[in-house]
Amino acid sequence: MSMNLTLAIALECSPEECQIELVESGEKLTVRYSAPVQKNIKIFPGQLVALDLNPAIPEVVYRWHYLAVRQVLDGKVVLEDGRGRAVEATLASGVETLPQVEDWVFATVGGYPAQAEVIDTAINGHPAHPDQVARYTFPLVEEFYRKLEGKA
Repeated sequence: MSMNLTLAIALECSPEECQIELVESGEKLTVRYSAPVQKNIKIFPGQLVALDLNPAIPEVVYRWHYLAVRQVLDGKVVLEDGRGRAVEATLASGVETLPQVEDWVFATVGGYPAQAEVIDTAINGHPAHPDQVARYTFPLVEEFYRKLEGKA
């Protein structure tokens, strides 16, 4: 499976499709979900998504939460998970600046990899370092889908 990945921000989502804004160009598109996302993950406005441009209708293939930093402790950040619970997260490889309390970040919370991990700080709802996010996350997303294909 060859993927052509790009980053986007979810704007408005239903169970069948999602309106997104491409991070790179600001272009708005209506896209669908890959089968694993459709089956297992709910996408909310404001989340950062990986979009595969290869299908005729582009597909959301992965997503990262948009969360607030509540504490910073010994190089780790404590995030509010959206349900009022605190989640301790590490910084992804390549994240050079430790987020501060009240910053907003994009992060995994469980899932793949199975830990909470901040992938970037958000500025005005967009990743501050989209090129670094792509370099770090796209190989992980592709690996995730290769493993899924191996189970089919």
